[in-house]
Amino acid sequence: MSKLLIDKSLNRCIENKNIISDFCNFCATELKIKVPIIIEISGNREKSGIKTTAFYDPETNFISVYGKSRAIVDICRSIAHEMTHMAQMLEGRIEFPVQDIGGHIENEANAKAGELIKLYAKSRKERKRIYERKTI
Repeated sequence: MSKLLIDKSLNRCIENKNIISDFCNFCATELKIKVPIIIEISGNREKSGIKTTAFYDPETNFISVYGKSRAIVDICRSIAHEMTHMAQMLEGRIEFPVQDIGGHIENEANAKAGELIKLYAKSRKERKRIYERKTI
């Protein structure tokens, strides 16, 4: 369902590609997203156009997440947040301009991202690896 691209400089992300990819597919299923998604984990904000930690482009179904010096679970939380925005868009619930601090749409994405992390980690024993303990 989703295509995952990881910056070659992000060794920890590359080492954890299977769990990140599995998490992306889990989120797509939970959020009932049936369209193809391209998810990029970038090591360079400027090059990727990331102003915060992630963004979603509704015209291309492209999600870009900043991954340098971040824990895998935090990267996945950002992915889930942006995928929640994608689901909101596909359901026709987003009206522009979107309030990016507070507001129903942003609060839902924040809450749903945390919920998806916990659901994923509890769904199978091996999925607890999302809380990897390697140093950054």
